[in-house]
Amino acid sequence: MDLKKLGHRVLVALFGIPIIVFLVLKGGWAFVLLVLIINLLSQHEFYKLTELKQMLPLKILGLIGTILLTISVYKFGADQPWIIIALVMAIFYAVLLVELFRNNGSATLNISATAWGIFYPGFFFSFHILLRELPNSLNLPYNMGGKWILFMLITIWICDTAAYFVGSTLGRHKLYQRVSPHKTVEGAIAGFVFALLTAYVFHLIYIKDLSLTHCLIIGAIVGVMSQIGDLVESVFKRDAGVKDTSGILPGHGGFLDRFDAPLFVAPLMYFYLRFFVFAN
Repeated sequence: MDLKKLGHRVLVALFGIPIIVFLVLKGGWAFVLLVLIINLLSQHEFYKLTELKQMLPLKILGLIGTILLTISVYKFGADQPWIIIALVMAIFYAVLLVELFRNNGSATLNISATAWGIFYPGFFFSFHILLRELPNSLNLPYNMGGKWILFMLITIWICDTAAYFVGSTLGRHKLYQRVSPHKTVEGAIAGFVFALLTAYVFHLIYIKDLSLTHCLIIGAIVGVMSQIGDLVESVFKRDAGVKDTSGILPGHGGFLDRFDAPLFVAPLMYFYLRFFVFAN
């Protein structure tokens, strides 16, 4: 276990978590700004990874597209999805037209890198906004959206922490060595178990609007999909030959390193709440 790295992780968390919690609970444009900052920094890091593979994404156009998409998700959300679909179509028409006259490198790779940079992480992470605003669509108290996101984020953090400590100290069997050589089966199991325990505790003391069954299902979604999200990001990093997407967050790497799990979990939690828990 790298104690220096652990110390950096703790310091960044002590500074960053209170800010995130405040903005999550506040909601509105303040939360949208947080999501937008994370989107743009994560997208920039992803484009840097693609450049290491000799791709030439249309970075400015991609970042502008993510700004428009993030704001549109907040303004129109699930109530007017056709506007978001039309915007996505317009963005991709623009990407295709610019690349048509660019003649620099592989057009197929450039377009693919640009597009995936908008969807991952931009569009995926924007589901945090849909999740935060979901109570408005369901005629429920607005603060419930903040509770749901805190439930998700804290469960992810505890899952990640449990997997890290158990994997570092007790791990013996490699989980997926080709993609992430330090992750272990023991760590993954610990992460899943602690995600369920966290969901149980949240139901007892904080999430009264969801049944224990729903909380445990969400805990299971987090316990599985947050770790898969981390592995997916590891595929990109290993392919690019880097350990971290950047060094902007000491002990954590980059924004994409830190938020790879939430961007993977948020869409699934939104769909579960919207179409299963509150289907009627």
